[in-house]
Amino acid sequence: MHVKLALRNVRRSAKDYLIYVLTMVLTVGLFYGFLSITSPFYNSRLPIQMNLDYFSSKMKIIIPLIALLLIFLISYVNSYIIRRRKKEFALQIIMGMEQRTVAYMFFIEMLIMGLIAVGIGIVLGIMLSQLVSAIIMSSFGVTYKIYFSAYPDTIAWTLTFFTVLFIINGIKNIRIIRKQKIIDMLHDNQKTESTTTIKEMILPSVLATSVIAICILLLCIVKIIPFWNQFNQKAQIITGASIISTAMFLLCVLVFLFNTYMMKREGSLTALLLAVFALITGIIQLQSQGLIDEMLRNGLINGAFYTFIPPILSLGMIIFFFIAFFCCLSWILVLIKRKSKNFGYQNLFLLGQLNSKLKTNSKTMAVLTCVFLCSLVLLGWLPTLTGQMDGYLKARSIYDVQIFSAYTIVESIDDLPKAGLDHSYIDNYLTEGGYDITGTANVETYFLKDSDFNIRIEKYMPALGVSLSDYNSLLHLSGHKEITLPEGSFAIAWSDKALDDEIDKYNRQHTQIHAGEYTLTKAERADYQINVGMGIFTSRMKAVYILPDSVCNTLTLATTYYAANTKEALSYDFAVKLDNDINLWLNNTNMIPKDSGYVRLKTLQLNEGISNSLMFQLGGTYTSLVLIVICLTILALQQLTDSSEHRQRFKIIEKLGVDKTQISKYIRQQMSVWFGIPIITSFAGAGATLTYLICANYRSYIPYVTRQEVITNIFIVYVTFIIVFICYFSFTYFLFKRNINESL
Repeated sequence: MHVKLALRNVRRSAKDYLIYVLTMVLTVGLFYGFLSITSPFYNSRLPIQMNLDYFSSKMKIIIPLIALLLIFLISYVNSYIIRRRKKEFALQIIMGMEQRTVAYMFFIEMLIMGLIAVGIGIVLGIMLSQLVSAIIMSSFGVTYKIYFSAYPDTIAWTLTFFTVLFIINGIKNIRIIRKQKIIDMLHDNQKTESTTTIKEMILPSVLATSVIAICILLLCIVKIIPFWNQFNQKAQIITGASIISTAMFLLCVLVFLFNTYMMKREGSLTALLLAVFALITGIIQLQSQGLIDEMLRNGLINGAFYTFIPPILSLGMIIFFFIAFFCCLSWILVLIKRKSKNFGYQNLFLLGQLNSKLKTNSKTMAVLTCVFLCSLVLLGWLPTLTGQMDGYLKARSIYDVQIFSAYTIVESIDDLPKAGLDHSYIDNYLTEGGYDITGTANVETYFLKDSDFNIRIEKYMPALGVSLSDYNSLLHLSGHKEITLPEGSFAIAWSDKALDDEIDKYNRQHTQIHAGEYTLTKAERADYQINVGMGIFTSRMKAVYILPDSVCNTLTLATTYYAANTKEALSYDFAVKLDNDINLWLNNTNMIPKDSGYVRLKTLQLNEGISNSLMFQLGGTYTSLVLIVICLTILALQQLTDSSEHRQRFKIIEKLGVDKTQISKYIRQQMSVWFGIPIITSFAGAGATLTYLICANYRSYIPYVTRQEVITNIFIVYVTFIIVFICYFSFTYFLFKRNINESL
């Protein structure tokens, strides 16, 4: 009987559940789509040489943890539905139905709607998993073909997870309904939200941001100013601007506190100035990131944690800007109304509607805007970061087996190896393991002068030399043509991270070099940016000199580098065993100093690197999408709550002669402002942040990801966000009008 009544209520109230169903379908689809990649049924479709156990185990933890955010979302939606239907519950109780029966019926009703949403969401998740599969397959360099299949274990996990959430929230709803008094249910929609002053809204944020501003001043005065004369003009301007803007911010803080506490004023203008100076200071702090990096490289300051200080301080100031801006928005609207001669009386109703919500929900708007902005930046920049990681990984893992030594951990030049690596043990190991070797290269690099051994500052690490024959062996192993050198000359091999301007600048400064007792001249057009592996490059150096063999015979050996390719890719289990055994062998032999050897196996590098890259990309994408859905749902439900609480206002203006067409226009304008300001602000902020990232990190990503690809990825993210936003806006507008029309 109760189930039939619940089903009838579902049919009658289906339109009221549109936002709930839309939200649940999206969240369930995201949950299923991303969780499906951890299914063993899914893993079986990947290349057999790739082992994704590590990736799957981590994603199984990450996805449910992030999905716990949905507890808040489901609880928030349930609270809205309960509030909207309290009057209906009260009438049912007055008519003779027991209060606990009403609560149980609502529990069944919500469970039915939730399970319907889960069913539709799983269908969406199956389609979404195809997109996730395309990303994974492309990461492994495998051609992707569309296929539709459902994984029973993923379906079971999805049903179990969301059913448990529904039951937990249902029990909570039962307790709420059973404890409510009938009189409170009848008059709940007549309650109004209490308003707060600007001082009450932003005072804690002002005090917290003041601490951040003081930290900025201390960083500038204690760590940066002492080296003022060593900076270029741009660095000096950034430092000076940072000090001035921060000082102005702290001055505004004092004025704000004086106005609000001593003069008992509202402090709106001062709060707006605080927002402006906070934004300026935050932007300047981002610009100072390069200065901090330069100081760290030059040894002017110590501690890698300084790298994270400018972004953290900048983030704090920008978050405060949003909070202060939205707290002042109501005051700004009133000021515009007073100053504008074109502001008509027909706009007073809209202004009253906006002010009534802004005075109570300014902080919510600010938080939602910050979440939107961070999510858009994360979604837009993740493909570039992972593309950079994957590109670097492919450059590192060009050969199946790589073994190299490093001289930076050796204390004395006398402890360096005297000859190249004897790789017969490795060759035999591979052959006995069933892997035929198709080619090898045993390469040695040299110091141009012995004093280079003592240079350990990363920025000034010396470029080493490699013999022409050794470099040609790497070219042959990687499938490229060999090169030649004129007598008495040298060439330069560049890593894939070197850009054209760096190559030109370096060539202008190094037309001649001294290698031991020889003086060599740079050969014409002798710059080779061919991927021959990373083993011949030291630390941050992107160049290595290609020298005649006769010159190298007189130089001191710095490092050894062995590379080999096999006919078939190494299996994951064999690669793990080979890695352990070679490391043990290197430490037990005297060919290189102990603990100075490194092993890089292509199978392990690809497995670990791609797994981490995918986990970073998919985990970040999933988190951002869930947060966006939560924020859009909150915006939508706040408007629907407003339509229920303020329907009497619309009824009054309708009686005063305002037609329904004009009322619909008011609704669209109100929703456009309420949705538009956070969306437009976050779009602008995310666009500015992404533009900064594109310019500031150009040298890091451009060797692996083109600017066109970066812009395309950002464009796709923005378009997808707009589509989801339009869906929420349309459903909210439909329900808003329906709620208002019920009272007209």
